[in-house]
Amino acid sequence: MFYTNGIGFESLETVLKVYKKQARPLEEVLAFFSQEDNRKQVQQVYETLPPITIKEALALGNTEQRMIVLRIFTPEEVAQDLPAEKIDSQTIKKKQIRWDENLKPYEYVYEDTYTLHKIAAKELGVKERSWWVSPDIFFVQCQCTSTDRMYYLYVPPEAAENGDAIEAIAWTMQIEGQPLTKQQYLNLMYTET
Repeated sequence: MFYTNGIGFESLETVLKVYKKQARPLEEVLAFFSQEDNRKQVQQVYETLPPITIKEALALGNTEQRMIVLRIFTPEEVAQDLPAEKIDSQTIKKKQIRWDENLKPYEYVYEDTYTLHKIAAKELGVKERSWWVSPDIFFVQCQCTSTDRMYYLYVPPEAAENGDAIEAIAWTMQIEGQPLTKQQYLNLMYTET
């Protein structure tokens, strides 16, 4: 048994592929092993192994192993590496008042795009169960306008049932425990601008 982050793996190769994905240098990886036989094996194969893939991570039989390994992938990598189907994309034009270096206000106009995707649940390793209603997993891709960072937000099937990206992103915000409607979300966005 080989351990990383306190979780045991049966395969040394899997653990080494995780370290490759983390871009750990060979010298650091060797320091994790005390038995000489293991150190020799690591020395022989580490440089030739590819990093673990998302599909390999999802195929791990143990839930704790999957959780540990999936943490090293960015949401962008998951969305790009799995066969996600684009359902809808909508762009909202927004305006904000910003201030230049002389503290003079100016109008900043930008576009905010939301894209609704779906991935077959089986691609994510979700096994069909009687309580699982949808064979698909849905997420909305959107960019934070202040940091330019891309986000991928899960939405349940009922939020995506109409195939509307704005309706799906609206579900991610709530007022008094109730998800926003598309119109409420748009009103909020335009009020912000």
